[in-house]
Formats: sequence, C-alpha cells, structure tokens
Amino acid sequence: MPIKVEMIRENKVVLQTYSEPLKSTDMTILRNQMENVILPSASGKVHVIADLRDIQNLPGTILSSGSGMLRTPHPNTGQIIFITSNGFVSAMANIFAKLAPKQSVIAARSLEEAYKEVDALLAQGN
Repeated sequence: MPIKVEMIRENKVVLQTYSEPLKSTDMTILRNQMENVILPSASGKVHVIADLRDIQNLPGTILSSGSGMLRTPHPNTGQIIFITSNGFVSAMANIFAKLAPKQSVIAARSLEEAYKEVDALLAQGN
C-alpha cells in the first residue's frame, strides 16, 4: 500500500507517509484502519502527521473522502498536520481546514516542522 502508517512519540502520534501511485481505494483502507483500529484503541488524543511530500497526483476523490473524515472525526483525533511543499496539496489542506471547523488542520513544509508542532502539543498534555 502506498500509505505507510507508524505509531510514534509513545503511540500518541500517527505518522502517515504517502507515496505514488495513490488511489482512492488506498484512502478507504487508511480511513478504515484509523477509524476501526488505531483511534478506538488509543487512550486519548492521537495527533496525525500526513507526509505528502512524495505525492504529486492526488486521487479525484480526495476532497470528498478527506472532508467526510474531517467533518465527523473520531473523538480521539487530535491535531492533523499535512506536510507538503506542493502548492496544490497545500491548498487542499487549507480547504480541509475550512470544511472541518471542528477539526484542527494545519500545513507544514517539513517533517521537522511537524515534529516541533506535535512535540509542543504533547508537552502541553494535548
């Protein structure tokens, strides 16, 4: 699968690393894994780092599937951070943030920037 999922930071952060070719079925598999396995088994909020730096072509269903997940997030979903330098993908992250006002979504330009963000949240106890 072109989406690698790892639990990091003492199982308080999910690092999702995306690679080409990414299909809508991959997004469905990821959503099921997050909603049915990872988030329900968490003892509290789990932050998500979605590393999209290697993605140039998003599936056509990304807006509908992504916004659907963000509009009704699992109660254990914490901060979501998209990592990308691609202007289109960054614009999509901004659209997701507007479509899902109940879910905190931000964009970062590097993995280090994303780590800094989640480490600050973890230090605050969030």
